[in-house]
Amino acid sequence: MNEPIAYHGAIFYFKETATIANLPINKDKLSDQDTQYVYIEDGVLVVDAGKIKFAGNFSELKNKFPGIKVVDYKNKIITPGFIDTHQHATQSAIVAAYGDKLLEWLDNYVFPSESSYSDKASATKDLTFFLDQLVSNGTTTAVSYGPLFYEASDIFFEELKKRNMRFITGNIIMDENSPANLQLTTQVNYDNCQKLIAKWHNKNRLSYCISPRFALACSGAMLEMCGALKKEHPDCYIQTHLDENLNEIAAVKKLYPKLKNYFDVYDHYGLATDRTIFGHCIHTTDAELEAFKKTGAIISWCPLSNNFLGSGLFNFARALKYTDKITLGTDWGAGNCLSMFAVLDDAYKVSMLNSVKLPSMVRWYMATYGAARALQLHDKIGTFKPGKEADFVVIDPNATPYLKYRREKVSDIFELLFILMTLGSEENIKATYIYGECAYLGD
Repeated sequence: MNEPIAYHGAIFYFKETATIANLPINKDKLSDQDTQYVYIEDGVLVVDAGKIKFAGNFSELKNKFPGIKVVDYKNKIITPGFIDTHQHATQSAIVAAYGDKLLEWLDNYVFPSESSYSDKASATKDLTFFLDQLVSNGTTTAVSYGPLFYEASDIFFEELKKRNMRFITGNIIMDENSPANLQLTTQVNYDNCQKLIAKWHNKNRLSYCISPRFALACSGAMLEMCGALKKEHPDCYIQTHLDENLNEIAAVKKLYPKLKNYFDVYDHYGLATDRTIFGHCIHTTDAELEAFKKTGAIISWCPLSNNFLGSGLFNFARALKYTDKITLGTDWGAGNCLSMFAVLDDAYKVSMLNSVKLPSMVRWYMATYGAARALQLHDKIGTFKPGKEADFVVIDPNATPYLKYRREKVSDIFELLFILMTLGSEENIKATYIYGECAYLGD
């Protein structure tokens, strides 16, 4: 039987009452009665059988847990793992592909690469590499587009099971505007989805996600099939793309001239729900944002890929007027980095281009507890309340010479988070723990 283990370091996490609206902006506007976060410089996290048992001051450990084994992460930050709400597990081989906008980039790079997943050996190699990289970047939960082919998707779920990850994924679905070898019929897609749901949904720490690539890649019949799956399995998630590229939006409008807007296409087929994650949402109209408010759907903002493909600047302040279910994704593939530090950095820069200062606490919240709340997983992950699943990362703020030098001038947690998001990378991830077990240990 495993014994409880204590991890000694600086402890940082958000309280369960935290929301974007009530987070403090900086130390000057801080109230002791309403901090909405916990930061203990000399703290300890106690984990027992994969769950959080205690988070508090290290000085309390001796009396509360006499004789407990202590893992020393002094001068490092122990915090809940990052949550990436939009990524493509099948696109590692084409990251940093040069010089195309969205639709051309799909044709020239993505589709040829994804065709290789018909080979089980290639799929296994690519997916294990992807997951190794993901964990080494401190991400413990993600919403991810899996392979199109059933066998490759089954391999992906199997790898996730081995790692015991809290994960949301499904086989990507499409039958139009793509190569013939990637177009599966409605019936074949339906059968594949049903088999994967039966085998993997709500098993271990896995959730199945109905994953139509986007409206241009799916016929009306295919979107109708996805809606039918949702009715049959209402607790499944849905993921797709929305309002990423102006040419894409124009093509969707031409394809569905009788529907009000791009969002309405998905809503028409029963795919806009409070468990639907829409990637990008850069060019949303006011009517579409009203629909987000009405349906409770989730936005996944992907600044890395939006910048890389030249898709546009997401307007955080505008979207926040309608919904606080705004999360962050790497969009690995078009996004050229799996580090949430890079995403958090670009989110700040994009907001500055929109004349909005995006506070440190807000961005960190969006990549951790805020994402857990939006995904309705906050009863399981995202904070250090006793009983929650022990998915956490150990961050070394002194991992690089410049960060170590810069940190000497830092006086509070707000500034510390800011420099980590601005200067940090996978080098700062000292360790990643999944359900209390070390899944990655850095140098």
